[in-house]
Amino acid sequence: MSAATVAGVFGELLDHLDGIAASDTLNRAPKAYDTASESTSQGAFLSAGAIPKDLKKAVVIGVIDDAMPFAHQRLTVGGKDARVASIWMQGSAHEPNPVGKVGMDLPFGAELRGGRISSMLKDLRSGALPDEGSLYRAAGAVDYSRGTIQSGGFFGNHGAAVVDLAAGFASDDADACNFPVMAVSLPPEITRDTLGTFSPLYVILGVLHLVHRTRRLCRWIETKKKLTAGSVKLPLVVNLSYGLSAGPKDGHGLVEAFMDAVSSETGTDIGPVTFVLPMGNQRLGQLHGVLDPKTDATLGWALQPDDPTPSFLEIWGPELPAKPDKCMQLVLRPDGAARPERTSLADYGSYQSLDGDGVEMARAYLQWHPRGTKGGGRELITVAVPPTRPATAAGHSIRAGTWQVSVDTEDRGLVDIYVQRDDAIRGFRGGGRQSRLTDGLYQGRDETGRAILYDPPGQHTGVVRDGAINAFANGTTQIRVGGGYASPTHPGPIADPNLGPAPYCSLGFASKGPNVEGDKVAPAERSRVLRGIITMGAMSGSRQAVAGTSMAAPQITRDLAMKLYNGTVPRSSFAALRKKY
Repeated sequence: MSAATVAGVFGELLDHLDGIAASDTLNRAPKAYDTASESTSQGAFLSAGAIPKDLKKAVVIGVIDDAMPFAHQRLTVGGKDARVASIWMQGSAHEPNPVGKVGMDLPFGAELRGGRISSMLKDLRSGALPDEGSLYRAAGAVDYSRGTIQSGGFFGNHGAAVVDLAAGFASDDADACNFPVMAVSLPPEITRDTLGTFSPLYVILGVLHLVHRTRRLCRWIETKKKLTAGSVKLPLVVNLSYGLSAGPKDGHGLVEAFMDAVSSETGTDIGPVTFVLPMGNQRLGQLHGVLDPKTDATLGWALQPDDPTPSFLEIWGPELPAKPDKCMQLVLRPDGAARPERTSLADYGSYQSLDGDGVEMARAYLQWHPRGTKGGGRELITVAVPPTRPATAAGHSIRAGTWQVSVDTEDRGLVDIYVQRDDAIRGFRGGGRQSRLTDGLYQGRDETGRAILYDPPGQHTGVVRDGAINAFANGTTQIRVGGGYASPTHPGPIADPNLGPAPYCSLGFASKGPNVEGDKVAPAERSRVLRGIITMGAMSGSRQAVAGTSMAAPQITRDLAMKLYNGTVPRSSFAALRKKY
């Protein structure tokens, strides 16, 4: 059912991947999954030393992230046997005839299995491969000749930190083999694009891959160990430390709705599937505002100077029982403009240009997002404006400054406004400059200079901290993780309650329940004065300091996996697991 849903939503995109994915990554002739590949040394999920010893307690840890170092010593057993059973490198070049016939069912990229990684680790120890960098190049994870971003070659990266916190073990840890890893490395272009234009496609396909390969791992172990078919049912805990600042945030976004479906659909051939996501880091970013159209209120939209990328705003109307007779309209006044511009949108699926002095200043897209089966839904206007960096031959620019935004919804209820993320990711070229909302009343800090962490009591409109949550983390089944400060007495995974939340840790909606800072909280910083959490770098023996709720989430992923392993959380079903954890 879940796979059919993906095909329905993304069918047209999958048929037109040229122009979305790098052309050399595409599998022009995908084939059905070949179970025979599992019987080859290069296609085996694990080498003998990495097969879980206690199949009644073992847990699969899944990670979807960027450029994960699958051959790192902390992802091995004894430094010899890889614990990464499968990694789908979505941004790697696709081989028409891959080693061991592995990954021929994938629409793009390449797959490595634990058997091949262990074989390459043997070559590394013998000197046939001179260093780890050579190993990643031989595997196709890094290829500087392609002329694309090669984040796998960075000294330290997001994916290395996340997979270490979620699944890294000392190589001599006797329990390490009981935590096999399933991984999906997202294309670097998806990581760089903080707008998340195509990220739902890659994330959802990644989830399907993790679930399918976990199923195959269970069947493969049964064959290797000569066990009864269907007797190995390993649970899967998936960490996704990615997110967006804009989206419906009502549980109907593609990613969270799909994750809810996967967790809720009870399978009989593997254990429960659980998803862990960060709350996000936008609490003080001024990226969420609420307008009451009855008051004729406006919000400012501050566009930064010298921004080389377009900026985007999403305006979500209230949930309605049916499509309204008159569509929601946008009123936009650019900085310095003599008068505002008003849309006259009449049809869902249409757009309108807003011009000033004969130049397109903005473009507004109108959509209807259904809810349920009875005709209800929400209106959405997406506003796109050109870069503010002075124009080049590629296009024109607009004037930076604070634009005024208001809406006309025939007084149907409160309207949410979200600014989409538009900043630069460390190590990636081409980032933008983040715009933000203003209203003249918002205060980020008090008179002592300390960050104000919550909205004033009773405030429901204007620029708000409430609801700044990661747009991917609004499902009903996910575990949402907030970030706080560690301390000698609370090093993790639970942050020190005396130090409080990290100021940037995004808030959920106070109206939806008490866990506005996350279902769970883990350290995102070592302390108020020591920045970052220390994790492994890209190469064995290296270290890096990283921060943010992206680093809190994998600590909870590990904590849940350990509790499943120790039996303190039931693994009989997802409902039982979620009730306890």
